[in-house]
Amino acid sequence: MTLTDVAPNPRPERSIDIYRRALSWLEAQLPHGWTVSADRPRSPAAPNRLLITAPDGESVSYAITASKGVLSGDVARIAAELSESDRGFVCAHYLSEPVRRQLDGHGLSYADATGNLNLVADRPAIWVRNRGADADPWRGPGRPSGVLTGEPSERVVRALADHVGEISVPELIKLSGASTGAAYRVVEVLFERELLTRLPRGPITDVRWPHMLRAWAADRKPCATRSFAAPNGLDELRARLASGNGDPAYAVTGIGATDYASASVLELYADDVDAFAAALDLRPITGGADVVVATPWSAAVFERMQYRDGLRCVAPSHAYADLVAGPFRHPDAAEYQLTALTADESWRRPVGRGR
Repeated sequence: MTLTDVAPNPRPERSIDIYRRALSWLEAQLPHGWTVSADRPRSPAAPNRLLITAPDGESVSYAITASKGVLSGDVARIAAELSESDRGFVCAHYLSEPVRRQLDGHGLSYADATGNLNLVADRPAIWVRNRGADADPWRGPGRPSGVLTGEPSERVVRALADHVGEISVPELIKLSGASTGAAYRVVEVLFERELLTRLPRGPITDVRWPHMLRAWAADRKPCATRSFAAPNGLDELRARLASGNGDPAYAVTGIGATDYASASVLELYADDVDAFAAALDLRPITGGADVVVATPWSAAVFERMQYRDGLRCVAPSHAYADLVAGPFRHPDAAEYQLTALTADESWRRPVGRGR
């Protein structure tokens, strides 16, 4: 099964069309002698019940849920709406791999219009499985699915990593400063990628923050950097930064924001790179730089900063992400930082202490 097998077909939109497309895959995969039937639907709705019958006449019935899109957060609700003795059959135009895992975990059978299929029953004993598309073939060229890029992702990921405790999405929106729609999209991506746990239509109860930070670091677009030389050396530059009032705005990152080692190159963010370099008499240089300055994508890099030896540094979570991937990447320092952060999570603020 490849995308070209299904992409030429129009995307099914009505519930009955979604059901029919999913059913065609199921019928094609049923063992010889097995049949499938359903109650007569009232178009454009899908049928309510699906009946699978074995060659000996024994049958099993499923409650049908037909939807244009099924998210991981919907699966628990679908399962909860079934009686203990009932079975569920979910069909959609496309079911992502994380959603399929959720459906498997809740014992729900399913089929989508691309051929992803899993139907299970004990009596009569049957297991039918098929691999369809690995990506939605009808998805347009716009916003990529499941990718943690852009300012909203940075704000939401940082807020979740920097805080501990159960948190509702409205609280997260206020805490992160992300817009409502964008925050919900990022939360859904994190849920789909199993980087957080959320109750159905409820709060976020747990965050796998190390995995989340690594995923964000890998997905985000690297910041542009410029290289400079400090004419009087790094010690003099650090002293000037420590004695200043933080204007122009800056934040040290990379190894310099950790206890890993003494940094031979000062890596940092500056809100205005030109103003920062001019204020500190830095000289642009193409090779042998001892100062590397990045232009941040958002002001979130300056939130919840820490002070180290009088220097303004990015939050521990941001330092870790920068060490994982990007222009300040340093794998050994990243592992060191992760060990330190997991050993003592006091850097994570309880939800409710504010931004």
